[in-house]
Amino acid sequence: MRQAGIAETGSTGNPAAPVAEEATSLATWSREVLLTRQAAMTVVAIAIFVFFSIEANNFLTLGNVLDIARATAFIGIVAVAWTYLLIAGELDLSVGSIYGLGTILMGWLVATMGLSPWIAALIILGYGILVGLVNGIITVYVGVRAFVVTLGMLSLLRGAALAISGNFPISYPRDLKSSFFAVGGGTLGVVPVQVIWFLAVFVVGAIVLSRTKFGYWVYATGGSEPAAREMGIPTKRIKLITFVLVGFACALIAILQGAWLKSASPSTGIGFELQVIGAVLIGGAALTGGDGNIWGTVVGAIILGMVANGLVLFGFPPSSGLLASGAIIITAGIIDVVLRKAGGKVGGPVRPADRRRSQ
Repeated sequence: MRQAGIAETGSTGNPAAPVAEEATSLATWSREVLLTRQAAMTVVAIAIFVFFSIEANNFLTLGNVLDIARATAFIGIVAVAWTYLLIAGELDLSVGSIYGLGTILMGWLVATMGLSPWIAALIILGYGILVGLVNGIITVYVGVRAFVVTLGMLSLLRGAALAISGNFPISYPRDLKSSFFAVGGGTLGVVPVQVIWFLAVFVVGAIVLSRTKFGYWVYATGGSEPAAREMGIPTKRIKLITFVLVGFACALIAILQGAWLKSASPSTGIGFELQVIGAVLIGGAALTGGDGNIWGTVVGAIILGMVANGLVLFGFPPSSGLLASGAIIITAGIIDVVLRKAGGKVGGPVRPADRRRSQ
């Protein structure tokens, strides 16, 4: 009887086996969806480009494509740094104001104080690092939530920009000559140098995040901070560094803006944080931390740049770009929640090592 039972079991198989196999296949499928989301968004970006190329007059002209590339560069440089911050489990809403005050301070130092643009640029980089340190220290070491800290910093820095400028633009001296303007605001052939700076930030950011110990620590910190601490990872220091990276990136684009336009406006950067957040979320980074990559963020920035430009060519006001950004952020958030719930039900969370392989 025992042998018959064994034979019977062998012939019919384990009743639980098909269920287990189905669950495994679903887990594999959901992980593949998450890991190939960046590829899907790349296809979406190509589709948007084709659509506007056909439907919008002058979209495909060289001048307009370069304008899109320049606008994408400003968003993308900060979005790369913001990706590190979000993966580490934090956020910074003050990026637009850091950027805006940076342009005003740059103009004030050059036009009013008479400093060399190169010296002024170094001071602005120091300013960006300092703001990042303040945001990070209050958030990580004092324990105030990043939302509160950076929202307050957003208001504080915007008020400072208005106070310093008197709510008037600041123009650089017309007769001012410096190699700074070629390095930060010129062109390489027909390509704006801001795009070159963006490509450099993208390459370095992608390599560091996906191929170095620091990148792994960023993922581990955002994935599970208590577990990361038990592994000996200095999670507080990692978060502080990511805040500093964001401040540095905002200062960098403030310098590039000054070199390009040779002027500064107190309204610069208003709504910029929405574009940065939109680019990162479109790229697939999780609001809960621990997931995301640089390529997805770059694709998100390109999508936002194309949509904003295409809407203007269709006759909509420039402010329609903010409307589109808001709608895209909400849509990306919904997609993120739906995909991660589906993945969590059948396969559990993706491990940091898996995330690194998705780079």
